[in-house]
Amino acid sequence: MLRSRAVVRQAHRDDRRLLTAWLGGDRSAGQALVKRYYAALFAFFNTRVDPDTSADLTQATLVTLCEQGDRFRQASSLRAYLLGIARWKLVAYFRGRTETAPFDESLVPTPSPHSLTSLWASREKESLLVEALRQLPLDYQLILELKDYEGLTAREIAQVFGIPPGTVATRVRRARRGLDEALERLSGRSGLAETTATTLRDHMARLRASLSLP
Repeated sequence: MLRSRAVVRQAHRDDRRLLTAWLGGDRSAGQALVKRYYAALFAFFNTRVDPDTSADLTQATLVTLCEQGDRFRQASSLRAYLLGIARWKLVAYFRGRTETAPFDESLVPTPSPHSLTSLWASREKESLLVEALRQLPLDYQLILELKDYEGLTAREIAQVFGIPPGTVATRVRRARRGLDEALERLSGRSGLAETTATTLRDHMARLRASLSLP
């Protein structure tokens, strides 16, 4: 169920209040923020890397928030700000593994045994969607997840990726087109894209619910 705008605005105000208090030395405010976002960040990483690495990257993301929280623009969404930090932690992780510098936006990471696509494959051996997602660059995978599952707004997605809000729709279209083309290549059939977004949401919801969160 989608939250009302009033509820979302109140959540943003609460986030800003807690962050300000945390940066001012209030440890209880920091603990409240960690409690609020730890599971979501862990799940974000755990769909692509193993649980131990997910825990390390989640901790690193929260440490960066504490160290650089003064850079947070108060009019923005703290959730998007955190996911932006998380994206760069993931980028740095894969860059280190592949020894590419600077980060290649076309990088297609090899899924770990614990990744989302690997989990799908273990449950649905013939899933074309699994194989199609595996062929997408990391940023395309992320933008589809943030749009279709996390439900981020265009403004929030722009904040995560550090791009103008006006280009978000184009990025999403490119990601969907890439997924559609991969599906068509794998199946030899066109017209599979009509239910892709719904299928993506359903799978992510089911599998994230099954993850062992700390």
